[in-house]
Parts: sequence; C-alpha cells; structure tokens
Amino acid sequence: MAASLGAATMPPVSGAEAQSLPGGFVYLREIDPSIIQDIRYATSNNFVGRPLAGYGAGECVVKREVGLRLKAVQQELAAQNLSLKMFDCYRPARASLDMVKWSQNGRESAADRRYNPEIPKTELFRLGYIASRSQHSTGAALDLTLVDLKADNSAKIDPSKAYADCTAPVEARLPEGSVDMGTGYDCTDTKGHTAAPSINPDQRAWRKRLVAAMGKQGFVNYSKEWWHFSLPGAGGAAYDFPIPPRH
Repeated sequence: MAASLGAATMPPVSGAEAQSLPGGFVYLREIDPSIIQDIRYATSNNFVGRPLAGYGAGECVVKREVGLRLKAVQQELAAQNLSLKMFDCYRPARASLDMVKWSQNGRESAADRRYNPEIPKTELFRLGYIASRSQHSTGAALDLTLVDLKADNSAKIDPSKAYADCTAPVEARLPEGSVDMGTGYDCTDTKGHTAAPSINPDQRAWRKRLVAAMGKQGFVNYSKEWWHFSLPGAGGAAYDFPIPPRH
C-alpha cells in the first residue's frame, strides 16, 4: 500500500510498449543483482490474496536514478552484513485501482484480518492506507525492509498453518525472511507507523537504521508505513504499463 499521489497523468500503453520499459525505467536487478527481491503483489502472498492487475513478473522496476541510489544504500549495508529486500517498486496504476476495488467488495476474510487486524477494509482508503493514485506508479516510491545476512532466513510459508495477524510476535506471524521490524509488511495498524510507541527497543532500532540508511541517499519515509520510501523530485507522471518479465 502507499501514500497517495496528487493529480497525475496515466499515459496509454500499447501492446508493443508492454513488452519493454518506458524511457527512464530500469530493472533494479540490472543495476544491483545483490538486492533481494520479494515482489509480493506479483504473488498471492499479499493482503489481497492474489496477484494484482499489471504484475506480469515479480521484478522491481524503478526510475534509473532511484536504482542507482538504492545501489549506494546496498553497498553501505553490505559492509554491515545487511541487505535491502524489495517488496514493491513501480506499481501499475491499474494495480492501485485493483486495491481500491478489493477494499470495496463487501467481503472480509480471515486472511484479510492478518493484514488489517483492527481497521475494516472499507476504511483503508479514507485513512490513507490505500490510494487510487500512488507514488509507486511514478517509479520513485518503494516498499522495502532489511535482511540480516548472518541470520537464518530460510523459513517458508506453510499453507496449512494458521498464522497470527501482522502485529503478533515475529515467530507467530507470516515469515518474511527479514529482520523483525515489529510488524509484518503491509500491516494496516498503528503499530506499523514508523514511530509507533508500541514496539520494543530492538524493533525501533531496526526501523531507525533503515530510515537512516535510506535517508543518506535522499529517500523519505512515509510516517504511516515503516516500509514505504520515496525519492522527492524523481517521480513525475504516473504510469500504467504492466511489468513485463526481464529478458
């Protein structure tokens, strides 16, 4: 999810354009393949429970300047045995509209409650957790976390297990193969706010470490989501081209 974007244009996309990236956009993997990627909206492991419209591949696509700055962040983290892990990068505008439709479909499942333990899904748009126009669609906004490369990050999701919601202790919620930031990714709860007082000192220290590392390269955090960052001035118009597989 993400903070909203103001008025923006969404250029039409032809079939030919859908097979490649528009000028100025790059695959992050081609700039820095060491950055871990887990593009959740290309899978069913997200708050909607299915791949979102426009995610034709689980690839992080960004504006080139954003990618180069992420590479610089990664280089600094590597010296500390840490890595960035990308959850979402460029997001087709149609995917944001898909989120809005989901929030208004009148159904609320147990899987939904894992991500929205206290807030009804119909309120997510009003409260700023879902936006019909997202900064992600400019290629200059990101959802990410940190991975401790010395830790055991091998835990996989067990479809037969009844996991606790995103605010639960790390051992009870869905495994994400990353440091414990106090909540899971996309947790629409006040505990997911970057400066939430309800997290423990270690979790707060990890959040501060992430914000500081990203801030050195000019990225700004969104206060309601510890995982969301944007690069002021690097965005521009919103786009709606689908994310194609990288060849």
